[in-house]
Amino acid sequence: MDELLLLATAFIAAAVIALTLQLKTNSVVQSNPKYNYASISSTPSKPRPTRQRRRLPRIHLGPDPWLGQFEGFEDPHTTDAKTDVAPMSFTDYMTSAPTKPLKVCDRKAPIDHENDMEMVRKYGSCTLLSNPPEETNILLLEGVNTYGRTGNNLVSILHSLQYAKDNSYVVAIRYRSWPIHVITAMWMAVQDDIGVWRKFVEQSLCVRILAEEDDLDRYKHVKIMDGRELFMYQSKEKIRDKIEYLGHILRTLYRSYNNGIGFTIERLPVQNMCSVLDAIFGSEQGSAAYSVVHSRSLEGEPGMRLLGRIAHDSGCDPTAALDMEPDYVKAILEPLGMLKHPILFITDNQRPEILEKLLEDPDIGPNIHLIPSDASWIGGDITAALMADVFIGNPASTFSGFIAKSRLALGYETTYMFRKKDKDGKWVDACSSICIFDKRIMHAMS
Repeated sequence: MDELLLLATAFIAAAVIALTLQLKTNSVVQSNPKYNYASISSTPSKPRPTRQRRRLPRIHLGPDPWLGQFEGFEDPHTTDAKTDVAPMSFTDYMTSAPTKPLKVCDRKAPIDHENDMEMVRKYGSCTLLSNPPEETNILLLEGVNTYGRTGNNLVSILHSLQYAKDNSYVVAIRYRSWPIHVITAMWMAVQDDIGVWRKFVEQSLCVRILAEEDDLDRYKHVKIMDGRELFMYQSKEKIRDKIEYLGHILRTLYRSYNNGIGFTIERLPVQNMCSVLDAIFGSEQGSAAYSVVHSRSLEGEPGMRLLGRIAHDSGCDPTAALDMEPDYVKAILEPLGMLKHPILFITDNQRPEILEKLLEDPDIGPNIHLIPSDASWIGGDITAALMADVFIGNPASTFSGFIAKSRLALGYETTYMFRKKDKDGKWVDACSSICIFDKRIMHAMS
């Protein structure tokens, strides 16, 4: 009996001690400044984010048996970098190895190679990634809900990286979240060990890739922004500096464009970014001279209002980029000697009369090439427009805008988005190519 009484007394005492320790721990956690989660709650007594988040499937960071079937595969666009990225940083790899000038679909980008490598040295060191978690502020991107279509999503991704740079944060992205889906659908496909892929993406873009089970409590500060918040972000950085940094990011993506081999993060086969050029030019895609016209009506009246606002701030014509009249297109292509070369037409099909007018024009019609439906997809269309000798687009379209930004990053100077008629009725540029990054003109779309 005495032994039972003694045992019961000891059990009660242990329970009291455990409860006391738990209360003390909670008090320390609630007063610790590292648990001040930004954009969630300013109340220090809430150590974890309170925003409801959809729980995503877990994914481990070790070798993935599903990927074993691709053992030994060498993707010509990414294998060299990924092979060396584990023992050295992306910057070390890019600057120490005899890298070649940037080419996409066998077409050389106009950017000066030395200038390209200088930007790699400047922005590719990823110094914040070397800081311990307790000294690291992260901007967390998660969930599967997107804001708008692909063009908007791409703007949001670029804005997240710009926000992180402006505020000394590291972008942290959950596996199988919307940004990873958008990126791997067109660039940086998963092709081997998932851990190697993770390391390559992290050191290429200077981001963190987080699994669902990764603990956010380790980090000094966590800020969560959704797609819309990121889209609306407008950096205060000088436009030249913004172009320099985001240009580096865009070139980094295109160094690892998908060629139809590999998988997205959802384990779906990736498509070929060169599909359109393959279908139209075949083996001559590397040397063919061609132009791209992107017709985007933007759902009628809303598109007219948006272009009208951009026209007010840039001085461009308020309707020309929506209507794409034959005379407007010819005024661009004829002085460049491009009227006798193929003209690829990309459209949302909301205004078929635009294509009909171009086909009926005796100068333009014979050279119009419609993209085969089995080759057309958003990545293939983007790449065809990106590498064109001439691109004519609509500044009110985020799709056109992303293409224009990418072309500027790759060194193209023949992008026509902001046009107006001068006093003599001649079509001229109202704004240079860099206006696509100017927040005074493009606002949230910059």
